[in-house]
Amino acid sequence: MPNSLTPQVPRVYKVQPGDSLYKIAKKFGTTVKSLKTANKLTSDIINIGQILKIPSLTLPEGIYRIGSTGPQVKALQSVLVSFGFSIKVDGIYGSKTASVILQLQQKSPPIKADGIYGPKTKASLQTLIDINFHLVSNPTDLLVLVNRANGLPAEYIPSKLVIPNIPFSFEGYDPKKQMRLEAAQALEQLFAKAKQDNISILGVSGYRSYQRQAQIYATNMEISPTKAQFSAPPGGSEHQTGLSMDVTSASNNYQLSQSFALTPEGQWLTQNAPAFGFIIRYPQGKENITGYQAEPWHIRYLGTQVAQLITQQGLTLEEYLGK
Repeated sequence: MPNSLTPQVPRVYKVQPGDSLYKIAKKFGTTVKSLKTANKLTSDIINIGQILKIPSLTLPEGIYRIGSTGPQVKALQSVLVSFGFSIKVDGIYGSKTASVILQLQQKSPPIKADGIYGPKTKASLQTLIDINFHLVSNPTDLLVLVNRANGLPAEYIPSKLVIPNIPFSFEGYDPKKQMRLEAAQALEQLFAKAKQDNISILGVSGYRSYQRQAQIYATNMEISPTKAQFSAPPGGSEHQTGLSMDVTSASNNYQLSQSFALTPEGQWLTQNAPAFGFIIRYPQGKENITGYQAEPWHIRYLGTQVAQLITQQGLTLEEYLGK
């Protein structure tokens, strides 16, 4: 059995004011000794702005459920803390640990989502370690990066969700008509400009809860595992931020498809969205960076300054934040 505290895939962290090795170790579910070893430090002194490698922890073998205790459970909890989940690393497999495991299992159907840690869940969590998955610490930020490696907490619901006054492709109330207030207001202005230019576009899907994401992802996986590339795992969808909207048109048969990019409406959207603070979030040719197929129908609100800069430079949000 491998040592449960063996450093494995490294992450990096930039030292902030007030940080200490102890605080950083606690934040990432590791130890001061492991931090010093990974970074070849001979003392506990670190400097603001210093880049540290953060060693991940190897997942334990075995099966653990509510009531399980011991060092292997503690090692598992340390890994969960390194993902960004707020749980106590006490070696006791309680309801909180089970709840986190349940959330992570929902990301990997057809694994049974039962909150019990076993070999299949271990393999799934190892995949998350390999891509350096973590929960975002700034879910309310307009520039929050959400993708397969940067997830939103299951309990996150944006504040001030409203339904923008725009035409939709369907009638009646549905939560997916909602957006965050600032994004909804900008979307209304974008649609007003479209109407002025004799461009007829319609909203399809805005806010999407974590629970709804889990349902969609599980359904797609049941239909075909390759569907995973077309839908985000729960917590990995920008729709949960309330800052995104899918758009379609009658000329595209009210569908969300690649052909939308070739329609007059799709081309108009690409050209005009940045002026109102939106970008085409998943552009063609950037799939290896965003982790998702090109989606000419999916726009994301960032504010006009950032949206225009990203578009002018031909960047993705990942590339912009990386700079």
